Amino acid sequence: MANGQGLIKARRRLTELYKTGVEIRVGGRYGLEGAIATNSKGEHVGEFRDEDGNLIPLHDDEVAMWVQPPSPVHRDMALRNANAARTRASMVAKKDKESPDYLQAKEFVESMSDETLYDYVLVGDMERRQQEAVREILAEEEWSDVTELQESLRIFEEEGRPEDDPEVQAVRERENELQSQVAQREHELWEAELDVLRMKGVENARKKAMERHLDLITAKAFMAEYERQMHHFSVRDVDDHGVIFFESALELASQPDEILMLVQNALDTFIRDGAEAKNSPRAESGSASSAPPSKPETSESSIPEESIA
Repeated sequence: MANGQGLIKARRRLTELYKTGVEIRVGGRYGLEGAIATNSKGEHVGEFRDEDGNLIPLHDDEVAMWVQPPSPVHRDMALRNANAARTRASMVAKKDKESPDYLQAKEFVESMSDETLYDYVLVGDMERRQQEAVREILAEEEWSDVTELQESLRIFEEEGRPEDDPEVQAVRERENELQSQVAQREHELWEAELDVLRMKGVENARKKAMERHLDLITAKAFMAEYERQMHHFSVRDVDDHGVIFFESALELASQPDEILMLVQNALDTFIRDGAEAKNSPRAESGSASSAPPSKPETSESSIPEESIA
């Protein structure tokens, strides 16, 4: 029996050791702005404790919540809900020509000159052209040794070789030549697609620009819903972290701005510290062959700033 109790205590200590999350409190001593628990190292993690490490009792006029990064399961649920929100926004924006989103996009597109309109359409496919340019250049015999070049750069970095080392300079020259060829090919693709757009006319370009701008609006709906869902899954009962505090994402979103900001600040602690970096959809592989080529020069100096608020 004693051994069983000791094992249970050991498991609890293990759970505490790997606990990821922080307590937040609002009301009473903490005001509507609330506060985030801070440990002895000044980090936002764990519960509210005094200098002796004892838990600080919660007053009757105060509310405590536990904030932690959402689990992979909840992250997937947030993605599904966000995708559904994007689909709904797309249905309204693209099918209802009297909707605010459609009218906003129409006004934005019609404010452009013809050449700026072409540029706006082409910029939307910049990543595709860049990838196509990289594939075409790397397919050439001249760059059959690109893997060895990448490995050389990695080795030089690990060895701490200075940039003026002759071997480093030689590889850098090859790297610069690769980037130059990719950028040149991307520019050629840009010009070829620009010729096609001009040939098809302004109305065709305006239609494509409308589609692109509406896609940006629906993407904003996706991000807003994803963030709302992630916040909902992050806020837990302070005594039972397996229980989500709010009934729905809508209930959390209806709370005062001060509470929403408090939750966001508590979550930022773990995101900033890289607790979720490996799960970020923005994480990129370190094996890229070269830095992205710069945007090809366009026929006008700028494109109107997009406003999809």
